[in-house]
Amino acid sequence: MKRENILSGQDARNREIRRIGADSLVLPPARQVNAGLLIVTLVLICFGLVMLFSASMTDGYSREGSALFYVLKQAGITAAGLIAALFVALIIPVSAFDHFWMSLLLYGVTTGLLVYVKFFGLVFNNARRWVNIGIQFQPSELAKIAIVFCFAGYVSLLKRLRKAGRLRFRTPFRQFLADGWLDILLPGFALLVWIGLIAWQPHLSGAVIMSLITLALFLTAGIRLRSWLSALTQILVVLLVVILAISLLLPAFLGGGLQEKYDEAMAGNFAHVQTRLNSFFNPEEASSDDIYQINQALIAIGSGGISGVGLGEGRQKYNYLPEAHNDYVFAIIGEELGFGGTVTVVLLFLIFMALGIGVTRRASNTFAALLASGYTMLISIQAFLNIGVATHTLPSTGISLPFFSYGGTSNLFFLMAIGLLLAVSRSGQRQAGNMLTRRRQPGSPAGKPGPDRTHAAPSPLPRRAPEFRQGLSGENR
Repeated sequence: MKRENILSGQDARNREIRRIGADSLVLPPARQVNAGLLIVTLVLICFGLVMLFSASMTDGYSREGSALFYVLKQAGITAAGLIAALFVALIIPVSAFDHFWMSLLLYGVTTGLLVYVKFFGLVFNNARRWVNIGIQFQPSELAKIAIVFCFAGYVSLLKRLRKAGRLRFRTPFRQFLADGWLDILLPGFALLVWIGLIAWQPHLSGAVIMSLITLALFLTAGIRLRSWLSALTQILVVLLVVILAISLLLPAFLGGGLQEKYDEAMAGNFAHVQTRLNSFFNPEEASSDDIYQINQALIAIGSGGISGVGLGEGRQKYNYLPEAHNDYVFAIIGEELGFGGTVTVVLLFLIFMALGIGVTRRASNTFAALLASGYTMLISIQAFLNIGVATHTLPSTGISLPFFSYGGTSNLFFLMAIGLLLAVSRSGQRQAGNMLTRRRQPGSPAGKPGPDRTHAAPSPLPRRAPEFRQGLSGENR
């Protein structure tokens, strides 16, 4: 019986046999958000809503006729913010935001709102900090989010321009001055405008947070040492000129009655700041009204002990502790859940900060790294400042506790920041390898890949197929 050839002619020439081992096909990990970061965020949101309800139930019932008023309003805005954050994190790649025109537009809008609020803003508690343009919010909260985004966009632009060779100057001296101006002085001055406008509202606690975020951004931007030296030299020269000018103009300044106007303006805007500082550093000399709130907060934390008096069983929220559902919600946590509850809150924010730093370290580019580090530091710094105030470790300020304090729009901005942070964890991370990678085979030296099993040698030719063997060309062989 004659055996037919397997392949012949052109079919044999075009035939290539490749064996791919199942264990040698390695795919990069699927692009997904950082699960730990998302879980910690959800825990903070749920825990915060529970404690907000407990801290605000008496105030909501007495003012609005419903114990659920504050928590329902907060939950609605938080749900909208969470949906928006997940949309940004899961749908939009972080590279879509790396356009300088977006940073420039956001900077202009934020600056306009900060100027607008000073002249036409709403006044609450003797401070003009709110605007109402369909929704009521504080432009300073928007500025906290915008400062990170704008700085990241600017630094990314500088890096692209330098890579293209468009920021080179003819002489080393000009290059030295330009590096300090472009890397530090120009962005520093732009952000200092915001800090000054926020302090002018007056909103000194917001200005302090903005300053700390700015410092963190500059330290994590990877700015070269020569740029720091250039900026410091130029600042010293400018300060010297300003001091000389003030020394010459000071007599005219004092003689024209401007000193009295300056003192009146400072007293009107920052008298409460001086009072709080005096109450913190010299509590024995402060009046009972000045230290009443912090004393009630300490009583709440102290009465909670180790295990607390029980969820919902606290007494300080019954009009003893002002702003129990806002700036001092941490004190209510200490009263009702005790030492264990307060430690849990601190650990949650520490875990959040550690996960955010991990996302930053794995970022694929400068823009993604600055977004991740900036928003991680923003939420962590604000949380620990609030805890410091509630425990009388820091002077009293109007800083809220993220996701716990009442303030729907504030949490909305925080969730947008977390949405961008999650977007970095999904689409802004360095990939471990290509679609097909080599694995080190057993017995091969450490650090060197083994033989490439992706393209194995062709299988042996059948013995009784002369036409098949003759049909193979030299290159296929």
